[in-house]
Amino acid sequence: MSLVKDLARQGKDKMLSKTLEVLGRQVVSRYGTLRDITLDSHARKIEIEVLLEGESSPIRVSINRFDIVFEGEEAMVIFRDIAVSRAWMKTLAEDILVGKPLKIPHKYAKLLDKII
Repeated sequence: MSLVKDLARQGKDKMLSKTLEVLGRQVVSRYGTLRDITLDSHARKIEIEVLLEGESSPIRVSINRFDIVFEGEEAMVIFRDIAVSRAWMKTLAEDILVGKPLKIPHKYAKLLDKII
């Protein structure tokens, strides 16, 4: 990939990471603190670090492959492969997230449609 394309993709990924951070903080706030989130759109990966309430060390969640699907004006994300630093959480994530479409809020779906 050319340097210009690489830089453009990195800029896009940083902007999308910030959007994911805002959304992620809302989702995680009841359970703990979102410490970091990064997106690599080329590799279709998301790395997340969360410090859960009552825990002394953060957990790492690696979404190793995801797809974004558009149906009309609705957008959904489908996680295909997830790794979590706690074994029981990995099992839970596989049971409730992997392969199941999650609706993306409309205001973010419009943004994704323009960027992706």
